[in-house]
Amino acid sequence: MEQSKITKTKFILGALGLGFVFSCSGPPKPTTPALTPELAAQLLNYDERAQNFIAHVRKQNPACEFSLTLPDQVPPLTQIDLGHIVQCSGRPAPLEFDASATFLYDPATGKWALKRFSS
Repeated sequence: MEQSKITKTKFILGALGLGFVFSCSGPPKPTTPALTPELAAQLLNYDERAQNFIAHVRKQNPACEFSLTLPDQVPPLTQIDLGHIVQCSGRPAPLEFDASATFLYDPATGKWALKRFSS
C-alpha cells in the first residue's frame, strides 16, 4: 500500500515538473528555409534590373550567365550576400560584367526576396 502512494506521488510530481517546463518554454522559433539556387535564380529572373543587365552582358558575350554558388546554410541564414555572380564559359566574368546580389529572408511573409542587385 505504501509503495503505491510513493509511486503516485512521484508520478504527480513528474507531471507537474513537465507541465512547468513546457509552460515556460514558449512557442518554438519558426525555422528559416534554406535559399536554393533555383529560388535565387528565379528571384533574379523576376528582377527587371538583373534581367536588363544580363541581356546587356549577353550581347557582348552570349556565353555569360548568372552562376549562383550559395554558402552552407547551417545554422539557417536570414541574409545571403553573393559576389561575382556572372560567369562566361564557366569562368569568372571580366570586371565590366561583374555583379552581386543580396537575398533576404522576410519572416513576416515567410519568403526569400532579392534585396539588392548591383552591377
